[in-house]
Amino acid sequence: MGHLPFLISDLALILIVAGLTTLCFKKLKQPVVLGYIVAGMMAGPAITLLPSVQDTANIQIWADIGVLFLLFALGLEFSFKKLLSVGKTVFIDASVEILTLLLVGYCLGRLMGWGNMNSIFLGGMMSISSTSIIIKTFDDLSLREKPFARLVFGVLVVEDLVAVVLMVLLSTLAGSGEFSAWGMMTSVFKLLFFLALWLLFGIYLIPSFLKVMRPLLNDETLLVVAVGLCLGMVVIAVKVGFSSALGAFIMGSILAESVEAFRIERLIKPLKDLFGAVFFVSVGMMVNLSVIVEYAWPILLITLCVILFKIVGNFTGMTLSGQPVDIAVKSGFSLAQIGEFSFIIAGLGLSLKVTDNFLYPVAVAVSVITTFVTPYIIKASDPVAAFLQRRLPEGWNRRFTERRGGESASKNTQDWLHLLKPYLTNLLLMLIVIIGIMMLSMQFLQPFVSDLGLAQPWAGIGMALVTLLVMSPFLKSIVSNRSKTSGMMMNLWAENKNNRYILLGLTYLRLLVALVAITYVLAYFLNISVWLVLPIALVLVWVIMRSRWLMRHYWNLESRFVINLNERQMEENLRKIEENKGVREVSDMGGGHWMDKVLYAFSMRVMPDSYLIGKSLQELAFRSKFNLMVVRVRRGEEIENIPDRTFFFQEGDVITLAGRNAAFKLLNADYLKLEFVPDSLMTLHQFSHREESSSDKRLCCSGIPVSDASPMAHKTLAESQIGRDHKCLIIGVERKNKHIVNPNFDFEIETGDLVWVIGSEGFVSKLISANVYGL
Repeated sequence: MGHLPFLISDLALILIVAGLTTLCFKKLKQPVVLGYIVAGMMAGPAITLLPSVQDTANIQIWADIGVLFLLFALGLEFSFKKLLSVGKTVFIDASVEILTLLLVGYCLGRLMGWGNMNSIFLGGMMSISSTSIIIKTFDDLSLREKPFARLVFGVLVVEDLVAVVLMVLLSTLAGSGEFSAWGMMTSVFKLLFFLALWLLFGIYLIPSFLKVMRPLLNDETLLVVAVGLCLGMVVIAVKVGFSSALGAFIMGSILAESVEAFRIERLIKPLKDLFGAVFFVSVGMMVNLSVIVEYAWPILLITLCVILFKIVGNFTGMTLSGQPVDIAVKSGFSLAQIGEFSFIIAGLGLSLKVTDNFLYPVAVAVSVITTFVTPYIIKASDPVAAFLQRRLPEGWNRRFTERRGGESASKNTQDWLHLLKPYLTNLLLMLIVIIGIMMLSMQFLQPFVSDLGLAQPWAGIGMALVTLLVMSPFLKSIVSNRSKTSGMMMNLWAENKNNRYILLGLTYLRLLVALVAITYVLAYFLNISVWLVLPIALVLVWVIMRSRWLMRHYWNLESRFVINLNERQMEENLRKIEENKGVREVSDMGGGHWMDKVLYAFSMRVMPDSYLIGKSLQELAFRSKFNLMVVRVRRGEEIENIPDRTFFFQEGDVITLAGRNAAFKLLNADYLKLEFVPDSLMTLHQFSHREESSSDKRLCCSGIPVSDASPMAHKTLAESQIGRDHKCLIIGVERKNKHIVNPNFDFEIETGDLVWVIGSEGFVSKLISANVYGL
C-alpha cells in the first residue's frame, strides 16, 4: 500500500472535524467562525482524545493562503469609492474609536506587566471590530435597514483599511525593535504612496484589460486570471517590502472597480470559504487550554475593556460628529467585539517572533467571548439609549445636531475650498504618477540600456527622452489651468486684491513642480549639473504648456481612468433597468422602469431647405419650445454628443432627439423640413444599448444620487452648469417616488434626489466621480 502524505491526511482530518462542528454551530445559530475555532482545538494538540494533525507546518502554509484569499475577498467588497462616500461622521468615529482602543490596549498590557511589543500588539488586536460577526448579527436581528446600520458599515470599511495599515506599521515596528516617530512616518508615507500608485495604474490598466477580454472570459478563465492577478500583486508587494496580505487586499480593491467584480466575487467565494476555514481552524489549533486557564483573569479584563471602551469610543466619536444619542449608543453597542483581524495581527506578532506565545490564545478567547455576547449587547442598546435620552440634559441632541449642521461658510471660503480641493488632488495624484514613472525608468529602463552597452551621452539622452515622453501628459495636467477651476480663480481674482497673491503663488507652484521634475530627470540620466540642464527644462516646460496634443492625450488617459472607476456603477444602473423591464417593445407601456415608459429617442435628418440650416441650438430652443433634448448630431463620419448652444446645423445632419412620446407630436417635422430616420424610434435605454463600443462616442444613461456634499445639491439646472462643465443633460429626476421628466432650467435639485443624466461615457463617469465621491 502506498504512503499517503501527511498533507492530505491532515487536511482530511481538519475538514471533516470542521464540517461536523460547524453543522452543530449552525444548528445552535452561532457564528460559523466559532465552529472553526472549536474544530481547530479538537484537531490540535490541546485535546488528545481525538486524532491530531501530524504536520502543522503544511497546515500553516494552507492557513497563510487562506489569509490571502480572505484579504482578496475583503478587497473585492471594499472598494475605495466606498471609503470616499462614507462621509466625515464615519471617519471621525473610526478615528476616535481606534485611537482609544490602541491607547487602552497598550496601557492595559503595561499595567499587567507585559512587555512593550506585547502591549502594542494587544492595542492593535483590540482596535478592530469583526465585520463578519456584525453582518451576521444584523441579519439575524433584522437590523440592516436601521439608520445606525449604515454608519456601522461605514465604520467597518474604515476599520478594514486601518487594519491593513496597522499590519504594515506593526511589521515595521517589529523589524526596528523600538518606536521611532520618523521611521513610522516614513513607513506611512511609503505605504500611502504605493497604495495610490498601485490603484492609479491598476484601475487604469486592469479593468480595461478585462473589458477587452470580456468575450473570452468564461467562469474558468476569469477565475484563473483573477487568482493570478491576486498572487502577482502579492509577489510585487513582498518585493517592495510590504506584507503579502496587503498585496491581496490591493488587487481585490482594484478588481472591485471593474465590471467583472460581481462574477469574480462569486467565483472566488468557494476558495475563500475553503481556505478561510483552514485559517480559522489553524487559529483554534494554536489555542493552548492551559494558557487560557492561566490567563483567565487577564482574558476577562481585556474582554470587559474591549466591550466598555468600544462602546465609549464609538459613542464619543458619533456625538462629536453630530449624531443623536440614539444613533451613537446603537452604533457603539454594535461594534463591541473583535474578530478575524485580531487573529491575523496576533499571528503576525508570532511569525515575526516579537510577541509571547500566550498572546495568541488570549486574543482567540477574547474574540470568542465578545462574539458570543454581541447579539445580547446589541439588543441591550435600545433600553440604554432610551435611558440616556431621559437622563441627559434637555437639548443634548439639539446641541450636537446643530453642530453637525454647522455654520454655513462664507462664499469666499466656499470658493477657496472648491478651488483648492481639485487643485491639490490633481497635483498630488500627478506627482505620484510622475514619481512612479521615474522609479520604473531607474529600476528597469536604466539596467536594460546598460545591458545593451550603449555609449554615453546617447544612452542618457535616450533614457531621458523616453522618461519625459511618458511623463509629459501628466506634466501637462499639472501646468494647465483646468476648466473646472478657472471660473473660481477668476471670481477670487476679481473679489479681493489679496487673493491675487495666493492665486499667483498657486500658479507658480504648479510650474515649479513641473520644472523640478524635468530638471531632475535630465540631471539624473545625463549625469550633469542641475544648472546646465535648467535652461533646457525651462524650454520644455514652455513647450508642454503650449502643446494641445498633450492636453488631448491626457484627457483620453483621464477619461479611460474615470470610466473604469465608475463603470461598475453605470453597469449596475443599467442592470436595475433591465431587471425592472417587463418587455422590450417600445409600444408596451405596462411594467418596467419608469424611464422606459416615458422617455424615447428618435432621429431626424436635416433636408436641403430645412429651417434649421445655419441656425444655432440656442436659437432653435428645442428644449423650451418642444420639450425635447438634442443628445447627438451625426455629420458624415463625425459625431457630436450633447452639442452646446453655439452648435450650428448643416444640411445632412442627423439629429437624435430625446423626450416624451407626446413631445414628438408637437415637433412639426414638415414645417422644419426634417426627415424621420426609419427604425430610429426606441426607448432611451434601448438607444444607449445600440451605441458604438468606442468609449469616447458611446452615449450612456446613469442615475446619480445627490447628497449634501454634491456640487449639484440645492442648485437649479442652469446654476449647476452640467451641460457646459460635463457635456451631460439631465433627463429626469426621482424624488420621493415621484418622477420629473426633462425638468426645466429653473428646476432645483435637492438632497436625496436621484438625478438621471445622459452623455458620453467619459463625461458621465466624471460627473459621478464629482457628485458621489467628491473627486
